[in-house]
Amino acid sequence: MSYDQFLYFDVPTKKPRTTIYIEPELMQALEERAKKEKRTISNLCNLLIEQAMNEWLEQEKTSDGEA
Repeated sequence: MSYDQFLYFDVPTKKPRTTIYIEPELMQALEERAKKEKRTISNLCNLLIEQAMNEWLEQEKTSDGEA
C-alpha cells in the first residue's frame, strides 16, 4: 500500500478521531505494551484515557460533594 492509498483508507468506525504528538520514548513504551497485550496502539490509548478519565470523574464527584 502506498502512502497516497493510506491517506484515503476508510477507517471502519464512526468514532471521533484525534491526533496527538508524543515523545518518542512514550511511543516506544506504548508500542511495547500494546504488543504484550495484543492490542493496537489506538485501542491501548483509548483504554488508558478511559481509565484516567473514570478516575478523574470519581475524584470530581468526591470533591464536589465536599464543597
